[in-house]
Amino acid sequence: MNKTERYDIRRFGVRLGLFLLLVSAIIGLSCICLYKAGEFSSFSSFIRPLQQDQLFGLGYSYYDKAYKFHMANEVYRPQVLALGSSRIMQVKRPVVNRDYSFYNAGGAIQNARELVLFIDKLDDSPKLILLNLDQWWFNKANLEVDRPFSASVYDGKKNLDFSKRGQFVCDFYSDLVKGKIDLVKLFTSNHIGLNAICNENGFAADGSRYQGDMIKAPELQDDYNFKDVLGRIRDGINHFQYGDCPDSSMVGVVDAFLDKCVARKIKVVAFLPPFAPYVYKRMQETGKYGYLSQLYDMLLPVFDRHEGCSLYDYTDVTDTGAHNYDFDDGFHGSEIIYNGMIRQMVRQDSTLAPFFVSEQEMERLDSIYISKNIHYHSL
Repeated sequence: MNKTERYDIRRFGVRLGLFLLLVSAIIGLSCICLYKAGEFSSFSSFIRPLQQDQLFGLGYSYYDKAYKFHMANEVYRPQVLALGSSRIMQVKRPVVNRDYSFYNAGGAIQNARELVLFIDKLDDSPKLILLNLDQWWFNKANLEVDRPFSASVYDGKKNLDFSKRGQFVCDFYSDLVKGKIDLVKLFTSNHIGLNAICNENGFAADGSRYQGDMIKAPELQDDYNFKDVLGRIRDGINHFQYGDCPDSSMVGVVDAFLDKCVARKIKVVAFLPPFAPYVYKRMQETGKYGYLSQLYDMLLPVFDRHEGCSLYDYTDVTDTGAHNYDFDDGFHGSEIIYNGMIRQMVRQDSTLAPFFVSEQEMERLDSIYISKNIHYHSL
């Protein structure tokens, strides 16, 4: 090997070393950031109380169902439990009497069939479960395309699949280039997860949902002025499938859930959650959502058979004075909408009064919300 060849080999080795060093630095930086953000943390590490000003919102993993179950079951063990889908996440700690512990497990249930599994897995028995029953849980057309029911959804604490970490590194740099990740926030925020750190989107200490990006810029959201939901209604998709009659088998599932709650002396107050008035009007105009008007009458006898259980219908809140701009989107009311619903429930059922703050205090909470002048839509 002559001198020139040796020089070329050394030069190649230096270049290869520099390249590997650069690659290692790039991967190393992303790993440090992802660990700092909590995206690489084990699931078990998340099951602990959050600080009052802290949010939990991962960017690249979806643990919502298991997270909410384990937080309710192992960390908070609440006497008052808000249970259901994302359509109950707007119920917050201040509206519940301080004499009772509270946690919002909204998001733990995505299908009526999961109610029985949840209550079977729950170790303690709350005194009160405030439950939302999404209307589409009882629409056969939606059940046919909804994500499959998994009997292991609340079992164990699954950790991040190591093979996914490489994809997370790629996603991290892609989002960094797009300006979705703020490195300053990443190293100064006490939130957990990139969504919480960069967007202030996530679960608060009481389990309720906080959506910072929507509060700051509602006009930039997909469903501003209900554009996304109106498209779903037009196409009959994504929870807005058409349906003439409720599925009676799902009513039977609710019956079984209530049996278990009564046996454990748990009071259940359920409600059919609200659609924004503008959205509900459009649904009615199609003439394709007949199951909505039948659902309450089909479910009510089931609740009447169970002592301590009651059902309220807030599908249509047009006559309550609810404003379209007080809805997060077409089918998620804001906290002021839910405060009003709870106030009405307490008026109709005095046995609920001990669980919640006084009507005067609820009105004070509403005034704080109104003072922020939060309008999510221009309608």
